[in-house]
Order: sequence, then C-alpha cells, then structure tokens
Amino acid sequence: MNQDELVRTIQSVGMTTFVKYFTAFLDLSISSEDLVDGLIKIAKYGNNSAKTKVNSARRIIKNSLVMEALEIISKSNNIEHWVVQKAAHLLEKE
Repeated sequence: MNQDELVRTIQSVGMTTFVKYFTAFLDLSISSEDLVDGLIKIAKYGNNSAKTKVNSARRIIKNSLVMEALEIISKSNNIEHWVVQKAAHLLEKE
C-alpha cells in the first residue's frame, strides 16, 4: 500500500473513528463482525458504513501501517484537536 492508498484508507475509516476505537481495531481477538455491530450500536453508523470502517482499519493493521497512519493523523489540521493529541499519544506508546 503506497502513501496515497494509505491516506484514502484512513479516510475510509475516518481519522476520528480510527483513533477513538484504535484499541478495539487492534485487538484481533474481537471479530470484525463484532466490531461492525459495536459501531452500529455505539456510534450509530449504518451497516455498510460500519463494515467499510472496520475493513479499512483492519487493512491498515494487516499491512503493518499503524504507525504511519497515526503519524498522518497526528499531523492533520482538519480534525478536532483531541484526536490529534490522542494519535500523538498512541504513537509514543507504540
């Protein structure tokens, strides 16, 4: 996955969604179906939207691009400040 594809994949998840549910996306013991159900119930996403978000997040993880994704998010000027801060914090932890 090149840089442009990574950015598009992050946008498919949503930067805020990726950071907010980062730990759940990273936990491979949680099935994708359970994550989809959780996003529908908790975040009120539609079924197709939730599937796209989960599949995109898991694609980033599968391709070992978590650090790069968090780096992109931590440098974004188009999202809420707390998301940028949390992405930066997660980068420090990883």
